[in-house]
Amino acid sequence: MAFDSNTWKPPVLFHFQVEFQWSGNKASASFAEVDGLEHELVFDGNVESAKIEFPKSIKTRHVILKRALEPIDEKVTVWVKNTFRFMYSGSIKPCNMTVSLLDEKNNIIASWICMRSIPVKWSLNSLNAAESKIAIETITLKYEEIRRSK
Repeated sequence: MAFDSNTWKPPVLFHFQVEFQWSGNKASASFAEVDGLEHELVFDGNVESAKIEFPKSIKTRHVILKRALEPIDEKVTVWVKNTFRFMYSGSIKPCNMTVSLLDEKNNIIASWICMRSIPVKWSLNSLNAAESKIAIETITLKYEEIRRSK
């Protein structure tokens, strides 16, 4: 569908989906928060210089995903667990992760693909018997490249 500036509605940040694809497998997962969809040109030399120069590289951030703790056999959980067992398995399987913003009819209106993503950190929020909170896991992913695909 072609872009129409007359009907375009700015997307909301709370309606999104996250999908993972690797080696013939695909999984969707629900997350409460996604942070770190960012890339930046890196230049040599003086930042204050008015001269335009060609960038030397592209810097990316880690993507941080937060969600309620999932069962041990959920696909993304298995992938994260297997990655942290690389010393025993001898391999790490990167995936392409897609984050998509959705409209009110669940149609994708914008999406970004984080190419060759791998988990580099997993954590669980603090356990506290004095509070009645849901257990939240945080998965931090490193990726090689981010592309806007829609």
